[in-house]
Amino acid sequence: MSETLYLLETRARRDYTCPACRRIIRQGSRHFRHDPFPAARIHRGLSVTHWCRDCIVAANPGAKDTITGRIRIPIVRVVRQSLTTDQSESPPTDLSDLPLFNPARVELIGIGRILSERLASEPSLIHQLSPDDLVVLICDRLSAMGFEPKRTGAINRKDGGIDILFWPRQPIAFPFLCAAQVKHHRNPNDNVGSPTVREFAGAIGGQSINAGLLVTNTSFSPDAKWFARERAKLIRLRGFADIQRWLLNNFSDEAEWRDIPSEIEVCPGVVVKIR
Repeated sequence: MSETLYLLETRARRDYTCPACRRIIRQGSRHFRHDPFPAARIHRGLSVTHWCRDCIVAANPGAKDTITGRIRIPIVRVVRQSLTTDQSESPPTDLSDLPLFNPARVELIGIGRILSERLASEPSLIHQLSPDDLVVLICDRLSAMGFEPKRTGAINRKDGGIDILFWPRQPIAFPFLCAAQVKHHRNPNDNVGSPTVREFAGAIGGQSINAGLLVTNTSFSPDAKWFARERAKLIRLRGFADIQRWLLNNFSDEAEWRDIPSEIEVCPGVVVKIR
């Protein structure tokens, strides 16, 4: 199974050697840089590599990714093209000599994890995600929080307003089941109004669900916040700023507890402090 290069075209900060053709990439010249995902660097010892334009262009790469601006291409295609088009040098005949060809290991990585890693560095790209990708991203973040998320079906399937069901992954004293609805907007200036909160409250009201989470990649209108606070107290609203925190694995910020009162009066004259 071949490795995949995730290439960004840029200028060389210093001289590099192309792993395919062994030519020198001069400082300041245009070339392609491969940045392995953080998990690959940690668990597989992969490092950044630099590839000359001739080798990449000759391998007929596909179009750039519209979100990241990177090109994806199998490393085998680049090396084989280099071997067949240039015999003036002595390119490696054993692919195991290349820095990306460590002993092969098949590893399944969820798309949500990849999205999280990419969007953490540029959260504004969240608005360019498709509705389905946004649901996948929220599932990944719920999993990172310690929940077990399960999608109810395709994003366009009728599901009563529930996109995700989730519950604690580890056994706890008081198990609970939660539901989430994910509202996608392409325009960052759009927001979610109170009708959406009302509909979601109705969808989970007749189910064995303990709490609801309404997530959007933009924000909520003042009347939506009021309705959730005063009329649908089991529903938590989370917007773009919250997703930004989640991408940084910040799940314990004070903002995450903003829906929880500091104290409640359990009976006349008896007040219990919660936090």
